Amino acid sequence: MWRVFRVQDEKLIRVAGKKDQILKLFRQKGLRITKQRKLILDIVFEHECTCCKEIYYQALKKDKNVGIATVYRMVNVLTDLGVFQVHAPYRLSGGCENGCRVVLKNQAVVEFGPEEWQSILSDALEKKGYVGEQEIEKVI
Repeated sequence: MWRVFRVQDEKLIRVAGKKDQILKLFRQKGLRITKQRKLILDIVFEHECTCCKEIYYQALKKDKNVGIATVYRMVNVLTDLGVFQVHAPYRLSGGCENGCRVVLKNQAVVEFGPEEWQSILSDALEKKGYVGEQEIEKVI
């Protein structure tokens, strides 16, 4: 039984160290450390939430005054600080009217010309059940 407590204590110490590092980053960036931000940070480390809504529901259990916007802003700040990584395997760069650039997680860039991008997008829409004859008005 002592061993189980020991493992749990080590885990708590390791997590607390990470929280301290994150709070230090907040101070270095001049960001305020509020009670709600600390609560959200605690939830992130205590629960395996997969989205902002899950974090929000956990936060509501502990503080009824936490808003969903607060959770989204905190997750954005944590992402900007490098604490979180976006789980998308890629991101689109720039407008897609003149083609498109896709930046992969490994920072490789794949470029598509306008015709090639139009073809890729049309194929994807067709797979989703949209008739290939319909023209794309715009991509937002």
